Amino acid sequence: MIDADSLNTKQKQRDKHLRSGHFFDVAKHPKVTFEADTATLDDATLTASGRLHAAGKHIPLNVDATITPVGGEFEIEATALIDHRELGMTWSPLGITRTPSKLIVRGRLVRSEDER
Repeated sequence: MIDADSLNTKQKQRDKHLRSGHFFDVAKHPKVTFEADTATLDDATLTASGRLHAAGKHIPLNVDATITPVGGEFEIEATALIDHRELGMTWSPLGITRTPSKLIVRGRLVRSEDER
């Protein structure tokens, strides 16, 4: 799960627009989630298939991720290509929004305090 408000394209004006009702509509849909149906791990590569939930809609998605151990935790970088139009994100008055969009998620997997 990701806070939709945390998206960062390194351009504040664009980020503000992406948070609006034209795209992620974070006021109504504050979370972006991925639910995996299948996952396989081959060395440091995780491949998962499931559904991406964003902006009140969901689409099937295949994700490839690299997992790197860092101390007692794991850093993860996942990438996927998506057609954002399937999520209702169609606003592009000058036709400059192209598909597919590359989705990149970086994070850290940690054990909960209960598991330590």
